[in-house]
Amino acid sequence: MIAHDLFVPSPLLVLSSGTMLMLVSIAWRRSITLSLSIGLLTLLLALAGTDHHLTTGQHGVATLFIQDRWADYTTALILLSSICILGLSWRNLLHDTAHPTDEYPLLLLLGTLGATSMVFSANYIPFFLGLEILGISLIGLVAARHHHLTASSEASMKYLILSGISSAILLFGIGLAYAATGSLYFSPPVATDGISHGIPIAAATMILVGIFFKLSAVPFHMWIPDVMEGASTPVAAFIAVVSKIAIFSSLVRYFSAGEMQPFLNDTMTAVIILTILGGNLLALRQTSLTRLMACSSIAHVGYLLMAFLSPGQLQSGAIVVYLAAYTASTLGVFSVISALAANGDTDGTSIADWKGLFFSHPFLAVIMSLMLLSLAGIPPGIGFFAKFEIAAASVERQRDLLLAALVIGSVIGLYYYLNVIRTMMTPDIVQIVTYNRKNYPELTGLALVLTIIVIVGGLFPARLIRPILPAPVTIIPRSANTIAPDIDTAMRYAIHDISP
Repeated sequence: MIAHDLFVPSPLLVLSSGTMLMLVSIAWRRSITLSLSIGLLTLLLALAGTDHHLTTGQHGVATLFIQDRWADYTTALILLSSICILGLSWRNLLHDTAHPTDEYPLLLLLGTLGATSMVFSANYIPFFLGLEILGISLIGLVAARHHHLTASSEASMKYLILSGISSAILLFGIGLAYAATGSLYFSPPVATDGISHGIPIAAATMILVGIFFKLSAVPFHMWIPDVMEGASTPVAAFIAVVSKIAIFSSLVRYFSAGEMQPFLNDTMTAVIILTILGGNLLALRQTSLTRLMACSSIAHVGYLLMAFLSPGQLQSGAIVVYLAAYTASTLGVFSVISALAANGDTDGTSIADWKGLFFSHPFLAVIMSLMLLSLAGIPPGIGFFAKFEIAAASVERQRDLLLAALVIGSVIGLYYYLNVIRTMMTPDIVQIVTYNRKNYPELTGLALVLTIIVIVGGLFPARLIRPILPAPVTIIPRSANTIAPDIDTAMRYAIHDISP
């Protein structure tokens, strides 16, 4: 009989307390300044408590949550990203006097709570509750774009319907998994005596389909360009970064509890190839920078899944570095978009509006170019090192088809990223987005900080990554003859020869 111990990670307690405090403050007196301050303070306190365990689970004791270095690392990425996104939203919320906006930081905090709950989950119950808290918060956040109400309402409705369908599929799979294993704790279902072989296969397939929907992996990807385009720029960044980190972290956690069934290997290989090529090909057709970033995020999900399916000495380091590179580079792009957003009808997301940016605002144009090059995997950004790690992990496991998809996808991605840079270098023919640096010092500062992280991470990967490495943790999927080392060991393999 398994003993149970009450254990709740500190960040969850802080985020829950902050959310309740914000609810009380809104009920007492509506003040966007107070709500933003409570939200920022809560996120900072949760970040400070990430590496502190309120209680210590004993060996052999089953809990709803697990707090290890993998959970701490991904939680830190989520909290830092939420802080940046709150910073992107700060000024617009303070100056939008025509609409009450207290609910925005509340929904952002709730979404962060849901994402963090997923990261720490070792059980289907807190995982699904966290997923639904995140999803419901996103529905409200996407619809909260008051100046583009028709587009935001349509995007919110699309997300509501498709998210509900994917959650139903996922919940059905969880029910089948419980029928097969008799446990709600994470463990890929396998056939046992008295259980039909088809039930574990159906359970694993439906759970994976539900996760692929949330990750926007091909062929379950069509919702994300429309939803991100209808949302405001900070909310689009939240969808592209925070939700992806939480769901991918849960995928890793789920399969760390057991071996992946052989048929899922072939299925995931096909999904990864389609995701990399499909995301990059879709991005070629986009004229909106937000839609381009949405399609780009689909391709980056494929790269992450590629590392996930390549267990070995380099797998852990590849996943850790790629998550950091994708987070910093994507937030950097959205911070520049926010800094250049117009006060009029345009919001700065049309690529055509960026003509001549190198001539009118060279500082921000250089930052945008560095971020796009990092996403493309071009030096000196950290994205080059991250993509190199993905390729090295795949070479180690001889994933030839995945390597071919990575090379082809990277070439396609380089074209549309460079096309944006070419547009910024084209002499100004049409009026570009209005921008006043004195009005947006915090956005310019945030973009500069992210640029420094991206460049330092690309030039000195060991010095930036090693201090924040989560270790030890086993990244999977595992097989009978493959055991991944802890992340610190993996990173020594990864950076020993190429770090300056």
